[in-house]
Amino acid sequence: MRRRPPWLLLLMWTVTRVALLLVATQTVPTGHGEAFRNDVTLYRGWSDVLLEGEFPASDEKWQYPPFAALPILAPRLLPLDYHVAFSLVAVLCDLAILLLLWRFSTSRRGGGRTGPWAWTLGAALLGPVLVSRYDLMVTLVAVLALTASANPVVRGSLIGVGLLVKVWPVALLAGLRRWRDLLTASGTTLVVALAGCGAAVLTLPHALDFLTAQEKRGLQIESLAATPFALARALGWWDGYTTYKHGAMEAVGDGVGVATVLSLAATPLALALIGVWWLRAAPSPRSYFDAALTTVLFLVATSRVLSPQYLVWVVGVAAVILSVRRDRPGPAQRPAALLVMTAALLTGIMYPWIELDYSWTGALPGTLVLVLRNLVVLAAAVTSYVQLWRATRRPRRVKGERGIQEAVPAS
Repeated sequence: MRRRPPWLLLLMWTVTRVALLLVATQTVPTGHGEAFRNDVTLYRGWSDVLLEGEFPASDEKWQYPPFAALPILAPRLLPLDYHVAFSLVAVLCDLAILLLLWRFSTSRRGGGRTGPWAWTLGAALLGPVLVSRYDLMVTLVAVLALTASANPVVRGSLIGVGLLVKVWPVALLAGLRRWRDLLTASGTTLVVALAGCGAAVLTLPHALDFLTAQEKRGLQIESLAATPFALARALGWWDGYTTYKHGAMEAVGDGVGVATVLSLAATPLALALIGVWWLRAAPSPRSYFDAALTTVLFLVATSRVLSPQYLVWVVGVAAVILSVRRDRPGPAQRPAALLVMTAALLTGIMYPWIELDYSWTGALPGTLVLVLRNLVVLAAAVTSYVQLWRATRRPRRVKGERGIQEAVPAS
């Protein structure tokens, strides 16, 4: 039987998004207007350069693949002020994500009713930053790759498009648990990415400068690896400081260099753990979705940069997880998804309302919220991996009275 339109869900989405738009555009002044306008102003400047026929390679903040130009140029299609137009485009992408989640939650492969609500309320917890960054556009492509089709060619194509906009959607390949599916999707992703980069190179200069743009980045004070320095500074135990570089507040002082190296090493180590799981685990109907959450959480937790908008990605993937029926065999990722929503709430409190505490002054109240948020992100990543491992590990054979039997672990 066909479900009725989700009127209550749409009403709640409308109320929350109107509120976010009013604050993001400062129609309702909050005293932090520049925090929501800064990145959009940056995008507007980049769009001017792109319209002149080149990528903004001279700006150290431009660190994105070539198709990032599309969401940055999209507001130019509307006859409105760029800031207002960008927010409207972002909200349209937000609505598209909600409708995709609803469609998936009512399909055979989905069936869980929590996911659309998790997106409606969980993403809103991030505050106006949700509609003030282009990460919503990337998350739309990622949710499409997760929910649109089980065909590995379709999935690979969409992941390739996401990779061309921002690199992180490549993590969605991790959940493809059959060699043929993995090779087909990975090959399609590579073909789409190479074709897109090739078209960009032929169209505009400096299309591939993003490949080296991240090399000089330091350790952002909001990142997990910088958390000990932020707390130590607030307690008076560290005499380092923060400085604005590459579009973020970076930590400077004793021990930061070592922490940066450890952070860089942590990413391949985390991906190696995913590789070990991939080789040893038994596939389940939920593997593709749940491994996506674990891998994205690993990338966020080990990143040198943990900007507020990174939580948009994780909330989007977690909402997909919650759109899968509970009775499906596979990982019980709901605890990790709930931790993600908690991290989103803490992020919404942090930025921009108490950002000065941990970014500039090292005051204790705001720094404690930052520390708590990062601990929750770490707990979500660990919980997600443990559940992924336990629920998909291969059955072991044990000897019983009647010979060798299979012992299947409980989910």
